[in-house]
Amino acid sequence: MKYLYPHNENGFLLPVAIVLLFIVSSLLLYFVTSYISQMNIYEMLESRYISATIKKMEN
Repeated sequence: MKYLYPHNENGFLLPVAIVLLFIVSSLLLYFVTSYISQMNIYEMLESRYISATIKKMEN
């Protein structure tokens, strides 16, 4: 019976798949953390500008 998927006798496919999964997961984690950091900076700037606007309106 023929296999539908390639049959690998050497066991080469599993380590390559694990390394590829690690690389993709690392890149995804990097982009998510940089996005979260950027959003925190925008929220900090927004609150600073709001408080500065309130101070200007009070004077």
